[in-house]
Amino acid sequence: MSPSTSDPTPGVAPVPERSRFPLLARLSVFTLVSTTADFAYGAVFVTVILARGADPWAVGLVLAGGHLIGLVMEAPSGALGDRYGHRRLLTLGLLVWGSGLVALGLADGLVFTVVGVCLGNIGMSLKSGTLEAILINRTGSHERNARITRIVRVGSVSTRLGSVLGAASVMVGGTWLSAGTMIAVGGALVLLLGVLAPVCFPPTLGRRDRRIGAIVLESVVLVASRRFLPPIVLALSLMVATMLLVVSWQPMLLAEYGDDVRLNGLVLLVMSLSLAAGAAAARWVHQDRPHVWGPLLSMGIGLPLVLAAHGVVPLVAGLVAAEFLIGLAGVLSGAWCQLMFTDANRNTMFSAVTVVTLLGSALTTSSFGGLWELWGIATAVSVLAGFALVLAAAALVLTRLLPESADFTWAVRRNEDAARG
Repeated sequence: MSPSTSDPTPGVAPVPERSRFPLLARLSVFTLVSTTADFAYGAVFVTVILARGADPWAVGLVLAGGHLIGLVMEAPSGALGDRYGHRRLLTLGLLVWGSGLVALGLADGLVFTVVGVCLGNIGMSLKSGTLEAILINRTGSHERNARITRIVRVGSVSTRLGSVLGAASVMVGGTWLSAGTMIAVGGALVLLLGVLAPVCFPPTLGRRDRRIGAIVLESVVLVASRRFLPPIVLALSLMVATMLLVVSWQPMLLAEYGDDVRLNGLVLLVMSLSLAAGAAAARWVHQDRPHVWGPLLSMGIGLPLVLAAHGVVPLVAGLVAAEFLIGLAGVLSGAWCQLMFTDANRNTMFSAVTVVTLLGSALTTSSFGGLWELWGIATAVSVLAGFALVLAAAALVLTRLLPESADFTWAVRRNEDAARG
């Protein structure tokens, strides 16, 4: 997994061969801890905001404003990493994110609560994509596909296991700690990661001769080209399927088994474990063909959800099966994108794709409510699962029509041209 030292990338310091496994382990630990903190925050933040006197409409306004700030920050934050170095941006993002969580957890009134939410979203956007970029930009060309796929897989498995640990920490910690205190503890852990980041990861020098606007423009033009259309369509399909599962599982569980919060926690824990198992299973999928297996597996995600929504299969079995496929296809989709990104613009291109998928997330969640009210939850799940299926099938067809989308040597050639100056 270690980068090759024989073909260095511009702006990246050489890495000794012996550091290969520790670097990957550090990525895993940082991802695990930060996801645990994020999951603990996500489990209780609405309760915290309501307890501080906010009306339901104000809760929605605060959260929407935070997400909007994160969305606006996403693309330029990637360019900051590509220009000034991914380690610097990782450190800054963790410190800002952790400060936001601590402020949110310890705040007495709504003003500092809003400040905490905004800082948290800004910090997450700054950190987004930096860990993978630090490692992937050091892989070189030797066994590049296998190494990049492994980095993406390890990061994904760590994220999923962080969700499991976050769910467990809320179940256990909620016995002794208030919701605000749990968020603050998570923020303190993220701050600790921010302090440790400069020590745990090698420096990435960046390219200060390039302007932020030029990096963003170049990256957007590349991502908007024919070459990137199939992987972006696949990423959209996965986002639609993922958000459909996120917004539908609790209402379906409530209708099936009644209001039992303990059951919600147990089912969430099992679903998170299934997600991690799916990500880990990507190890046995052909690493040179993510453009084939990614769409094929994504096409199957909606089936268990639809069958469960209509009562054909047990609800929990359908949810677990869908989560497994999301975890598996998510690694393949992420690897496909990372194989196509250039080293010089990797973080910015990642952010550009993230912006597109976040828009897909907003479309899915907003559509689900309307469809549910009009025709019921089973029909809403069927319609959106069908939409995700169409997008996945379109990605597979587009790959055949646009063979350059699976030319993984293109990014290597761009990197070599940049190295020659």
